[in-house]
Amino acid sequence: MESARVIEQSVWRILDMNANRAAEGLRTLEDIARVVREDSVAALWIKTLRHDLAEALEKLSRSSRLAARSTENDAGTNYTSQRESSRADWREIVSAACERVAQSLRCLEEFSKVVDASIGQKFKSLRYRAYDTLAQLELRWMRGSELRQSHLYLLIDCKQPIEDFTASVQRFAEAGVDLFQLRAKECDGGKLVQYARAAVSSLAETSSRLIINDRVDIAMASRAAGVHLGQDDMSLSDARRIAGPDLWIGISTHSLEQAVAAENAGADYIGCGPTFPSNTKSFTEFPGLKFLSEIAQQISIPAFAIGGIDGTNVADVILTGVRRVALSSAIYSSDRPYAAAMGIKRKLVKK
Repeated sequence: MESARVIEQSVWRILDMNANRAAEGLRTLEDIARVVREDSVAALWIKTLRHDLAEALEKLSRSSRLAARSTENDAGTNYTSQRESSRADWREIVSAACERVAQSLRCLEEFSKVVDASIGQKFKSLRYRAYDTLAQLELRWMRGSELRQSHLYLLIDCKQPIEDFTASVQRFAEAGVDLFQLRAKECDGGKLVQYARAAVSSLAETSSRLIINDRVDIAMASRAAGVHLGQDDMSLSDARRIAGPDLWIGISTHSLEQAVAAENAGADYIGCGPTFPSNTKSFTEFPGLKFLSEIAQQISIPAFAIGGIDGTNVADVILTGVRRVALSSAIYSSDRPYAAAMGIKRKLVKK
């Protein structure tokens, strides 16, 4: 009888330990989402998991967990590996917390079966949901770090001879362009791949990256950094299913509702506008600067203002709180396009 009682106490100790580990890991991630990343969507993902964990733990006797708690008798409390004793940055904290949550949920699933098999099923379901959410979280933050350093986004096409095109992309990167979007609806797939690969190659030694408009297949074939989708293009979920986790996916948005939907769906960045009339595309409605102000206040992923922005009005954009812009005619209509790009970039990054 004594042996059975000791075993029962051990099971409750393990359940208590892992309940605490899982909750601590989720709280760590939620704090990073809220304070370090200022990512309200990710914070909601984690908060939901934390509440689901609390609901599952209600099925376990709290008094039994507390009665079994005994840190002084835990043989592992005095052992800390070198890896555990230091963290290089918040990213390592995220990875460690994600692993801790996943491992703890597995232990909760297994040992709760000793108490009640139906409770084990609840932890199993939660564990699978956590796997997907935590993977999406890590990938979102890994992809987003580089994007957050980007401020100037330039549209490019395939009209120049490829040698001139490559040289131009390199010069614009030197002038401060962070992202290039290859947008050439008149080009066939073969030519698009050729130009995309040339751009990717020319940017390899720089911090600038290439985005492909509309075409997930071209982005993957050329090893571009991402793809940009409009409201009438393939859905973000379908694009992610095809492209996998590494490709950035941007979405054009024309209202706060669309912007929120894009962020909630897992977009890496959004384009917002049109802000002003543009020589590049025709629009019947202009959400304008008010829309940008709403974006700055309510959206946490990188947001690029689009539509008619140039050196004369970029200051108005910056006043809304949005410090990222996508340009085309403002650069190409200038007598000194590289200097124009450099001047606008200087305004965007100036604090």
